[in-house]
Amino acid sequence: MNILALDTSTEACSAALLREDGAIFSEYELAPRQHTQLLPLMMDAVLSASEIPRHSISHCAFANGPGSFTGIRIATAQAQGIGLALDIPLLQVSTLAVLAQVCLDQNDYSNTLVALDARMQEIYWANYYRDTDGCARLAGTEQLSAANDIDIDAGIQCGAGHGWLDEMCKCVDFPVDINLLPDARSLLKLAQTGIDRGLAVDSRHASINYLRNQVAEKARS
Repeated sequence: MNILALDTSTEACSAALLREDGAIFSEYELAPRQHTQLLPLMMDAVLSASEIPRHSISHCAFANGPGSFTGIRIATAQAQGIGLALDIPLLQVSTLAVLAQVCLDQNDYSNTLVALDARMQEIYWANYYRDTDGCARLAGTEQLSAANDIDIDAGIQCGAGHGWLDEMCKCVDFPVDINLLPDARSLLKLAQTGIDRGLAVDSRHASINYLRNQVAEKARS
């Protein structure tokens, strides 16, 4: 398998490619409001570095939110276009899961609480733990809430993401990296697991995880 991964759901823009021999090629840049221009260049760069033709890509993975509405749509549209053009399946992975994977890849912790700024004084957040394959696995559900409504479990070992506000950090006794952002390299690991679990979808069925809409629908029901 040759898996292409894309993430534009936060200020960071990244693309990565896992070649079938296990080699990984990636591009990453912190570049707010430049994702539309950067992502195609990053895709070309990882393909060039991998020395495989575009038609050899077997799967395309993308972070489908929650996050920046505009950013999520950029990666989704790009992935869907690739899927349709090459007739390959897509892996749509939660942005919070990707952030959790970045955190767990960089630290020797078994779990993390990740949080992203959702604007309007709200936060996207979730608890993730490291499974036996080393992949971030959701514990409970992803949520959208005010900062003071976040339920921090006693067993959490670390935190990550710019959704962690100063007052939240002061209330915990574990390390928190507020500068950590999702990265397509870590998305690749989750995409592999998704393929093994049969989670790939037809490109025509790509969806976006806005989370805010899901919360609103639950409130109305």
